[in-house]
Amino acid sequence: MKVTGVSTPTRPFKDNEDWLGSGPRMVVVLDGCGEPDAIAGETDRHCVHGLPWYVKTLGTALLRGGGDPATPLDDALATAIAETATAHGGRCDLSHPATPASTVVILRENQHYVEYLVLSDSTLALDDGSPEPIVVTDDRVARVTYPSPQDPAPGTPEAAEATRARMRHLNSMRNHADGFPIAAADPQAAYRAMTGHLGHDRVRRAILASDGATRLVDVFGQLNWTQFLDLADQAGPEEVIALTRAVEESDADCAKWPRGKVHDDATVAFCAF
Repeated sequence: MKVTGVSTPTRPFKDNEDWLGSGPRMVVVLDGCGEPDAIAGETDRHCVHGLPWYVKTLGTALLRGGGDPATPLDDALATAIAETATAHGGRCDLSHPATPASTVVILRENQHYVEYLVLSDSTLALDDGSPEPIVVTDDRVARVTYPSPQDPAPGTPEAAEATRARMRHLNSMRNHADGFPIAAADPQAAYRAMTGHLGHDRVRRAILASDGATRLVDVFGQLNWTQFLDLADQAGPEEVIALTRAVEESDADCAKWPRGKVHDDATVAFCAF
């Protein structure tokens, strides 16, 4: 498996809350759970470290624990979550609803098959030669319902307060039975991830991407999944990000494509087999 990838923050010199890492026959993409632009910087996570530290620490632990092909991916993730919780050093309130958290996508190649794990709303797309790629994403966060679904006019104080209320509710649903699982401080979340495998001879290429990059498909509708794979394959992951930024700039007021962030951290890992 040959891996090429890129991970970029929302703008130059800003901390990246995504993380991309790879090791022998394994690649990991993480997307730290940030805030909409309307309330950027307001959330108190009760953590002295922050999201960039969290995703780096979790990702490094994942590569270390998942490097043994005999270790199931959900076990590797559970161990990495536990190790990261310990690494907070007792200085953070890990029970707080807004404690640092992240989506997870893992792809690992063994001798006979390619296995994957997807937790929360980042995406894995696998090309097995079929007319359409196999797309794996966890939509449980999208199924969360909100007490007040109506949105005030954008840019108003009422809109910002509505965003705060939505984020408080979303955070309260993390790792609840009637909510959605995500990597935070509870290792048991790993066992609610979507997992699977395909025979090694079936997989031709794959993409792991955070939702800051998949918005080209699922928000902007500029590409389908086959075209997304083709662009990364033929022009490189950098071109996927470049196109993402160009489309974002064309709708800087979020009028054509309503979204919580004009720009988002964007990560793409392309795997060729």
